[in-house]
Amino acid sequence: MILEQLVPQDHLLRKIDRSIDFSFIRRLYAPLYSANLGRPAIEPEVLFRMLFVGYLYGIRSERRLEEEINYNMAYKWFCGLSLTEKAPDATTLSVNRKRRFRDNDIPEQIFNEILRQAMEKGLVGGTILYTDSTHVKAKANKHKKMTVVVERTPKAYLEELDEAIERDRKELGKKPFDKKDDDDPPPTREVQQSKSDPESGQLHKEGKPDGFHYSEHRTVDSKHNIVVNVRITPANVNDVEPIAEILKDIDKRLGKQPKYMGLDAGYHNAPVCHQLAAAGIQPVVGYRRHTHKGDYFGKYRFTYDPIKNVYLCPQGHELTWRTTNREGYREYWSEPKTCRDCPRRAKCFSAKSSRRQVTRHVWQDALEQADAFTKTSSGKRIYAWRKETMERSFSEAKELHGLRYARMLGIRNMYEQSFLTAAVQNMKRIARAFRFPFSLLILCIGAAFGRKQPLCRRSAPGFRQGQNVFWKNSVTGSNCNQYCNPCCNRYCSSCCSPCCRPCCAGIRRRCCTARRAGREAARKIHRTHFPRIPRRAEWGRSRRRG
Repeated sequence: MILEQLVPQDHLLRKIDRSIDFSFIRRLYAPLYSANLGRPAIEPEVLFRMLFVGYLYGIRSERRLEEEINYNMAYKWFCGLSLTEKAPDATTLSVNRKRRFRDNDIPEQIFNEILRQAMEKGLVGGTILYTDSTHVKAKANKHKKMTVVVERTPKAYLEELDEAIERDRKELGKKPFDKKDDDDPPPTREVQQSKSDPESGQLHKEGKPDGFHYSEHRTVDSKHNIVVNVRITPANVNDVEPIAEILKDIDKRLGKQPKYMGLDAGYHNAPVCHQLAAAGIQPVVGYRRHTHKGDYFGKYRFTYDPIKNVYLCPQGHELTWRTTNREGYREYWSEPKTCRDCPRRAKCFSAKSSRRQVTRHVWQDALEQADAFTKTSSGKRIYAWRKETMERSFSEAKELHGLRYARMLGIRNMYEQSFLTAAVQNMKRIARAFRFPFSLLILCIGAAFGRKQPLCRRSAPGFRQGQNVFWKNSVTGSNCNQYCNPCCNRYCSSCCSPCCRPCCAGIRRRCCTARRAGREAARKIHRTHFPRIPRRAEWGRSRRRG
């Protein structure tokens, strides 16, 4: 009873404990414990509540976590310990990780269960998702490395690309390329491998820190910043390669594919847009400026004619399609006779060449369609929300939850850290949806001075007292879990109508007008009861006037 009184009612851990059911942990761990043999074990829910506290408050050391739980009453209450009960030893966590939790996917199952509870509460829209990657510094010295030869991993879309190349060459009347024999050795490459953490990869990107890192590929829902998927790769793997696996993970966890997928300019290429379009997803990709440097015309100076399937040079001459190479690029060549007397030949190609070549990917149409949609008003609005969801999720994970550095060695341990970090971030989102609507009451009172209708069409009977506060959408009939806060442009995406997102400019103006009228009425009441007192600088001025 004393410990219950020491923890404030509005503490974050209390909100998480009220809004999330942790009983699933015992069900997940039941096959890993014996009911008859050995001493009674520590409850697995207690161990994972300790880990949740460590990830929530960025406590990277498990020994320090044990000390913090013994000293902090809120931590002890959340873990289910009494006031005089000591927290489990730090070695208990490490030994359980090595002996009991090593050869299973328990962290991923915990992440999936938290995501499922968020979906049940209506916090996951699933219509607009954002995917990006960030680097996590591995627990490895960048100077302790060696050069090794590794096999090149074939891309997931390689078979589909080969089929498209074969169709192109058949259309041109050319022979298909010889298929590689199974007996041929796979292609290899040389990489720098860490002696401390061989599964990490050396980062080679402009503007990024040098050293061995992991890449976390994260997918976030636009409705409430719920993390819906996490995938880990070494940092020397290109960001676009895991797209196929990411789409499979999203389909497995959400049961469907999103309608829109927001990506930054690093994913601006034809294979990515083709894979998204093939899955029924509209890509919203950041546009890359033309960075051609040199003395000759870049590709952007040539115009593509889709009807004739030719390129037009700056002088208006045609470059026809001649062949398709092994990489999947169609080669368009000009006529040497036409280029011989061209006045702009010196700016088009070197003196050693006799004609100009322009390449176009076999899936370039998907990339151009994505660029065209991104430039529309809807595409611009969707892409503008990316920095408010994706970048905010990464910055929160690194600044508050310790994702900037890997806690342990190996990609399996990195998966554990990433899944549990994403799980506690989702816990915070769920807990914030269970708020007492006192701020909503203040907003409605202030807006009532300048507006007779309510700010939102949520029905009043949807309100109910208690720890789980939800509203009912009077338009769609679905459960709504965000309060109508007109000053917040990020929320109220599909949970209420009218919404306050920037897409509803008229509704937003009316909300702002109502708030402005409420503030003016409050100022008028304040001036009546509390008249203005002259400032010190005005004293001498008033005396001279008198």
